[in-house]
Amino acid sequence: MATQLNAIRSLLPASEVFEQGQAKYREQSEPWSKYAELNPKLVIQPTTLDGMQKAVRFLYDSDLDFAVRNTGTGSVSARDVILSTHGFKSFSFDKAAETVTIGAGLCWGEVDKLMEEGAWGHEFGMISDPQNLLDAQVVLRDGRVVWAAKDEPDLMWALRGGGGNFGIVTALKLRARSYPDKIFGGVLALPYSALQATAKGVSAMSKRTADPKVAMHVVNLGPGMGMPDQGAKPGIGIMMFDARGEEHARSQDGFAWAFGLEGAQEVSTSTCTLREMHAVAETFRDYQGSNMFWLCAPLIEGDLDEGMLVRAWKWYEDCVEAHPGFGAGSTVLLEFMQEVGLRVGLEVEWRLMRCRMLLIPRHHAHRRAGRIRDIGENELTRINGTPANPDGRHVMQLVLGCKPETAPPNVKDIVMHRLQAAGKEIAGSRETGEYHAGFLHEWNDVKEVYGENYERLRELKTRYDPSNRFNRGVDLVRGKVSEGMTV
Repeated sequence: MATQLNAIRSLLPASEVFEQGQAKYREQSEPWSKYAELNPKLVIQPTTLDGMQKAVRFLYDSDLDFAVRNTGTGSVSARDVILSTHGFKSFSFDKAAETVTIGAGLCWGEVDKLMEEGAWGHEFGMISDPQNLLDAQVVLRDGRVVWAAKDEPDLMWALRGGGGNFGIVTALKLRARSYPDKIFGGVLALPYSALQATAKGVSAMSKRTADPKVAMHVVNLGPGMGMPDQGAKPGIGIMMFDARGEEHARSQDGFAWAFGLEGAQEVSTSTCTLREMHAVAETFRDYQGSNMFWLCAPLIEGDLDEGMLVRAWKWYEDCVEAHPGFGAGSTVLLEFMQEVGLRVGLEVEWRLMRCRMLLIPRHHAHRRAGRIRDIGENELTRINGTPANPDGRHVMQLVLGCKPETAPPNVKDIVMHRLQAAGKEIAGSRETGEYHAGFLHEWNDVKEVYGENYERLRELKTRYDPSNRFNRGVDLVRGKVSEGMTV
């Protein structure tokens, strides 16, 4: 073991190797959730393709326990080595072609700062959709570098949502579009007493004629929003987004219904750029490395009824009553996205999901329940065996967590019990039994999550990772989820 650790050290400059006791070790090694911390002996962060190729090739054939760390919000750790992609900070914007190629080490906030002339808005669909994610540079197990869309189309198909670890992505080529530079938005705070009225307003807005330039998050107020713990019955925060400007936002076509709710207070509203708007969610970064927490995302079918938000808040209330410490590290967040925006470019897609319960801010291109698209021009796409759903689809992304010092010995058992109950308690008869592939747990049925795509993904996994060394998170070979890795 020591010989192999010394060998991996020798492959890279000292500036790309972080060891226990060094000043930057904690910053480079800590997962989002403290529960997943394994205190690796080394963190290596190559900054060149040559270095990454050498590292991947060596680690794959070694006996070392290793994991790959990207810039997303998942938690990953290892006992021996973390291989970080944070060193890949390249950026190239082709305004004429409307494309941008970004290194895998950039987080979305960094991309926003580099790119003021083009943008991604929710109205253009998900970042992983074929019209948005054009290609991916991948270092394969043997050190070869490929651009997947061009060289390995099957691999590109899997990367769009497989979540099963096929190689190391070092760069992404994305579609970029011009976008209004004056967006009105911010946070409107409401007391808990306004929950029923807010639920009715959100339901009504979800059923109105869709405007792709209008969106919102509805979140419980508390530490995730940079506020104190509000206990089992927190207030409500509406994070507004209106690319048509302030006048529209305050009109009946925008958020007049919300401004008119009793007790509504404008905590921070202004006209700003898309970059500044995205930064509103940066408060969630305070969770990283400070809390033990777990995420879960059951899928729900049907329109957003007037009781959905109320049931979500009741679920949260029951969680905090089960362990009061959850108030310091838990969030329920409803992300409202217009149907038209999710259908753009592909009029037929399952992406008629008007609303998604979402915790994670815009730090990563996320996977939707293993629904990989194999899309041809004008083709009605079936995702996971389910045809495009005209009734819409909702994803609840829920987080339960607490400070390590307040956690009872059975904290994980409590969390798993509450997360497993979430689908039924919030969705009722519309619970699907399906889950977002980014936040699975040991009790999830991986075959059910991936549906008809499961066997094809397993075949591709065997082709690109025959020894199953890229096995953190969803382990397609064993058909299970690695414990503690997708928190």
